[in-house]
Amino acid sequence: MKSNYNTLHKYIVENSIKECCKETIDGLFRAILVPVIENQKFENCILFRLFDLEKKESIIKRLAFSRSSIYSYSEILDKFEYENIQKEDIWGSTEFVLILGDRYSSCLIWDYTLSDKTDCSPVCFLYNSKLITEIAKKIYDNSNLDIKDILFKFQADRRENRLLNRSINEIASKLDSKIEEIKFSEIEKKQILKNDDRLETASIVADKAKFIAHEIKNNLSIINLYTKITQKRLENVVIQEDVIKSINNALNNIVTASESISSYINDLRCLSSPYKTEFELRNAILSIVMQCEEKARLKGIDVIVNKFDEYIVNTDKTKFQCALLNLIFNAIEACSKGNSIAIDCFIEKTVVKVFVKNNGDKIPKDIQNKIFEPDFTTKEKGNGIGLAVCKKQMELVNGSISLVHSNNVETLFEIAIPLK
Repeated sequence: MKSNYNTLHKYIVENSIKECCKETIDGLFRAILVPVIENQKFENCILFRLFDLEKKESIIKRLAFSRSSIYSYSEILDKFEYENIQKEDIWGSTEFVLILGDRYSSCLIWDYTLSDKTDCSPVCFLYNSKLITEIAKKIYDNSNLDIKDILFKFQADRRENRLLNRSINEIASKLDSKIEEIKFSEIEKKQILKNDDRLETASIVADKAKFIAHEIKNNLSIINLYTKITQKRLENVVIQEDVIKSINNALNNIVTASESISSYINDLRCLSSPYKTEFELRNAILSIVMQCEEKARLKGIDVIVNKFDEYIVNTDKTKFQCALLNLIFNAIEACSKGNSIAIDCFIEKTVVKVFVKNNGDKIPKDIQNKIFEPDFTTKEKGNGIGLAVCKKQMELVNGSISLVHSNNVETLFEIAIPLK
């Protein structure tokens, strides 16, 4: 992907095991600050970027008793007399706390716009990792105050304690799952006590289906990751050729099966109850493009997000992202090595139009008017519900998806959604 947008998104995506809800993130925020507060003999440097002080204010106040040099990258901490030293707003909605010390370093980075679930985000959560120094450098580069000497003094531990970080992230993942279960149980109890309205009950079932789909997708991504790691390691192992061929065939079948399940999951997520909200369009697009990058890279295809103004739109974020994901995956299927996929946006009156263009194989003219029909597919293993579901679901929230044209030069799709 060609974009100079948010340098911290990379660390969130690459280091997150799963998305966490707001309650879990608030808990992790407190957890990484406790060692600083309880060990007041140690000097350290703390870098903050926050937009919400609910449940965080009390522990930030306690930092006044620590030996901390504290720097803010948002105006919200002005009340604690921490000046905003951010040079320019290149991080959008990303929040972080990063701690550098002689004995202890940690960081927590999250961004609620990277999730299609309300008040949820994938998180980068690291303890005593040398990667923290790299992240600190990225943050320092966007400072209008020279804090280089302080960052150099408190360089994070050069050792990489992967077992510690893996264990901590697994604990956070289990904690978050328990919180989600409790939240769903409370919603269901309230609904049962309230009445037996079928529409509201159906809404709860749809939301729970969305949650289950999300959890399945997390596990599928882990399966894919370790399959690719195994394939890579097999390249350096001396085994009989027929055995290697058999193992690689099995691994390829695992990847194919998980991708097939993933496509069904995308359709299931799209079927949740309509929920319109305002969100920043570019972040929503970049989040989906990140999910497609590996698939595109393996085929030698460039995915390009062109520059456009930051638009606030008002629609169902999940349904929009499902439609966009479907179009990009279809474009990857149509493209070969050297082809490219480009995403662009334009305003037309009260509507934002998102265009997905590729220069791969064109859609035959005789089937162009059938691609949005239920049960129609040209894929050998397709289920025929992807584009049909996307079209129906976008219409439920005053949006649309359509094929503009497909010829020997390019194939162009359009998603139209209301502005704020």
